[in-house]
Amino acid sequence: MLHKRLLLEAKREMISQNKTIQTISDELGFENASYFARFFKKQEGISPTEFIAQMFK
Repeated sequence: MLHKRLLLEAKREMISQNKTIQTISDELGFENASYFARFFKKQEGISPTEFIAQMFK
């Protein structure tokens, strides 16, 4: 449940805010952006950068 909530908040931030992956990972309490990217990819199957690119096509 916690992972789903973190992913939802991360997606909201990536779509609605003009923030970097580093900033989002810091705000969500991840140790670093690299760990956040691995977590996101493991849960979603795509990287945060790929997610952003798909949303703004």
